[in-house]
Amino acid sequence: MQDFFMTAGSAQGKSFVDPVFSVLAAAKSAIKQYGQDQVINASIGTIYDEEEKFVTLSSLDRLLQGLSAADIMDYAPISGVAGFAEAVVSYTFGASKPESYVAAIATPGGTGAIRNVFFNYAEMGSRILVPDWFWGTYSLIANECGRQVDYYKLFNEDNTFNLASLEAKARELLQSQAHLVVVINTPAHNPTGYSLTEQEWTAVLSVFRELAKDAGKRIVVLIDVAYMDYAGDPAEARKFFRLFQGLPENILITVAFSMSKSFFAYGLRCGALIAVSSSRDVTDEFMAVNAYSTRANWSNVTRLPQELLVRIVNDQALSQEIDALRGHYRELLAQRAQIFVGEAQEAGLAICPYHAGFFISVPTGNAKQVCERLQQERIFVVPLKKGLRIAVCSVPTKKMPGLAASIKKALD
Repeated sequence: MQDFFMTAGSAQGKSFVDPVFSVLAAAKSAIKQYGQDQVINASIGTIYDEEEKFVTLSSLDRLLQGLSAADIMDYAPISGVAGFAEAVVSYTFGASKPESYVAAIATPGGTGAIRNVFFNYAEMGSRILVPDWFWGTYSLIANECGRQVDYYKLFNEDNTFNLASLEAKARELLQSQAHLVVVINTPAHNPTGYSLTEQEWTAVLSVFRELAKDAGKRIVVLIDVAYMDYAGDPAEARKFFRLFQGLPENILITVAFSMSKSFFAYGLRCGALIAVSSSRDVTDEFMAVNAYSTRANWSNVTRLPQELLVRIVNDQALSQEIDALRGHYRELLAQRAQIFVGEAQEAGLAICPYHAGFFISVPTGNAKQVCERLQQERIFVVPLKKGLRIAVCSVPTKKMPGLAASIKKALD
C-alpha cells in the first residue's frame, strides 16, 4: 500500500483503466499477431468502412485544405469564433428550434459541455442523476468535479423508457438537494442505441414541471446528443426539441453538442453547450458562468473545427454534400445492426432495446469474464457494469454474421 503521496488529498488515489481504449489496444495487438481478417474489433466508437479503415468526409478534407493558417492556428474568442454559436444552434435544432431563449458556447467536445454543466449546475458533493446504462466517463467527470452520480433505471419491464424510475429517483434526490442535474442521452443512446419518443419526452417534461412547482428547486436537464445524426432521419430525430418551450424558469434545458461523430472529427475535440430557457436572465447567466469556466479550464476552444462548422452551415451545397455522405454511413450502420439484431433473436441472445446508433448492448452480470472468453476467440467487445457493448460502427458487414451466436455461446 502506498504510504507517501505528493498529491493533494483530493487527488490521492485517482487512477483508472479506460475499458474502451484498453480493449482497443488488445484488439490492435491481436490484429498485428493474427491479421485483420482473423479479428473482430467491436470496441471503439468510431466508424470504420467495409475495409475497416477510419472514415473521413472528403468534403471536409477539401474544406480543411482551403483554410488559411490564421483560420487554423489563431486563438479563438473565449465563447467561440464569429458565427459559431449561431451555426451550432442552427445545426443542432434544424427546423425544430424551440420558441425559447437560446444561447450557446464552444467547448472541447461534448465532454467539455458535460463537465461545465456538472460543475456549474450541481452543488459540490451533490448527486447527478444518470441512467444505469451510461457512458462511464460521466462518473469520472462528476468525481473530478467533487460530485457523484446516482442512477435511474433506463428500461422498465416492457423495455421502454422507465419514467417511474426517473421520477422516483428525482424526487428522492430533491429531498436532500436544491439543485438537480439529470442526464438523458438520446437519440441513439450510448451504449444501447435507444431513443426516447416524443411521447416519452412529453411525459418526462410533465414530471419535471411537477417537480419545479417547488420554486426553491433548480432542475437542469442535460441532453447528450453526440449520436443524434445516426438516429434515423435527421429531421425526425430533432423534432423532440420543439417540446422545450414554455417551461418554468427553474427548469433549464442544456444540450451537449459534439462534432466528433457528426463530422467524423473525433480528434479535433470541438463541441458546444447549448442552453434553452424561458428566461433571458437564465441564458445570460449561462453565458457568463460558462465563459468563466472556459477561461479557467482550457482558456478557449480549438479554432479550426469552429471555422469548419461555420462554413458548412452557411454553405447549402456543402451541407447537402456532407449530409449525403453521412447518410451513407448511417445506412451502413443500420444494415450492420439489422444483421446482429436479427441473429440475436434467432440465437436467443437478449439485448437492450435498440433503435439506432453506434452501439448495441447485451445484459450480463459477468461482463468481464465473458469479454475474456470472447477475446480467446479474437472477438473484442467492451465490458460494462451491466453488460457488453458491441460497437457495430467499427465492424464491417461481412463480419457481422455469426457474431451474435458467438456472444451467446460465451454467455452460456
